[in-house]
Amino acid sequence: MTTRERGQVFGELAEEYDRIRPGYPADLVTDVLEQAGPGPVLEVGAGTGKATALFAARDIDLTCLEPDSRMAAVLRRTVPGVPVIESTFEAWTPDRGYGLVISAQAWHWVDADRRNTLAHAALAPGGLLAPFWNVFLLPDRDLYTALAAVDARHGLTGRQSPHSLHVDDVPDAPRPFAEQWPELAGIEKLFTDLRTLRYRATRSYTLAEYRAHLHSISLYRMLDEPRRDTAIDDTIAVIEAHGPTIDFAVHTYAALARRP
Repeated sequence: MTTRERGQVFGELAEEYDRIRPGYPADLVTDVLEQAGPGPVLEVGAGTGKATALFAARDIDLTCLEPDSRMAAVLRRTVPGVPVIESTFEAWTPDRGYGLVISAQAWHWVDADRRNTLAHAALAPGGLLAPFWNVFLLPDRDLYTALAAVDARHGLTGRQSPHSLHVDDVPDAPRPFAEQWPELAGIEKLFTDLRTLRYRATRSYTLAEYRAHLHSISLYRMLDEPRRDTAIDDTIAVIEAHGPTIDFAVHTYAALARRP
C-alpha cells in the first residue's frame, strides 16, 4: 500500500474519526492568525474539520483541501459554508496568494520532495506556513513499558502508536528547528523566521474510547482485520490491568515558517 493510500484509510470510518479524534488548542489558533500574513487561509488535508471549525469560527476567508470524499462529506456537514476542494495539495493549483497555509496532523502525507515548494507557491509574499501536530506522551512508566511489549509482540515497534512515547522522551528545553521538524527538511532554502510553538494539555480515555481511538489510527488500519483486532484487544487488556483509563500528557506543536 502506498503512502498516499495509507493517508486515505481514515475515510473508512470518517464519522468515528470525527467523534473520537482530539481537537487543538484555541490559543494555537489565536497565535497563528495573529502572525499570519494578510489574505485568505488555506488548510491542507482538512479531514473532518477538527481544526477547520476552530479557524472558521474566527470569521476568516478559509478554503479547505481534502482528497478523501468520505472525509470531505463529514467536513461539509461539520463546518458548513467553508469551501471544500476534493484534491491533494500536489494536484491542486493555487487560485490566489494565501496569507496562511495550515495543516493539522496531515503535513506528513504531502509529498516530501514537493511540500516546501508547494507551500511557497501557495503563499503570498509575507505569508505564513503553519503545520501542527498533537503528540501523545505517557506519564506512567510501568504502563508505557507494558504497552511497548504489546507493540513489539505485534510488530509495531518503532512505528509510533499513540502510546509509544514516554514524557521523558521529549526534552523540556526547545530543540533546534531542523531537529524538531524533520518533516520540514530543507525549508530554510525557501522560508525565513523559522519558529516552534508548543501548547500543553492532558487527555484521559476510557477503555472504550481508547479502543475507538486506536481503530482510527493509520498504523492499525493498515493491518488486516484479525491482526488489528488482536493487537487492539491485547493493548486494551494491558491498560485495563493498570486502571479504568489511560491518561496522557498532550503536547501540540506548530512549526512556523514565513515566505519572504
